Amino acid sequence: MRQNSINRRSNRILYNVTVSVDALIYKDWLGYMRKNHIPKIFSTECFSGYKICRMLDESTETYTLAIQYFADTMEKFQEYQSHHARDLQQQYLTHFGEGAPAFRTVLHVVEEGEFIAEGASSKN
Repeated sequence: MRQNSINRRSNRILYNVTVSVDALIYKDWLGYMRKNHIPKIFSTECFSGYKICRMLDESTETYTLAIQYFADTMEKFQEYQSHHARDLQQQYLTHFGEGAPAFRTVLHVVEEGEFIAEGASSKN
């Protein structure tokens, strides 16, 4: 009989930054996020993971993206907000101005999980 399981985690904080990026600067924006902004976010040691998601089925002139950062505790997120957020947001604004405006939300992760099939190999 085949056995499957769900790996559950909870109580993390999801810091979601939704951005509207002009298609003409998308590659520059993505490169900046990968090489500059996200490494600086992680150097604060307040977050343990991230995702960059792009909305499907939208216009080709503007892309909507969600950058999701995961803090393991509310205290870690509050440390980020108190000691790092203002400077990092200002650096972002200095680089992009109004070309890639951002909207931020904070969510408490009640539960998250991954389906793990028996015999499935892990991906790196």
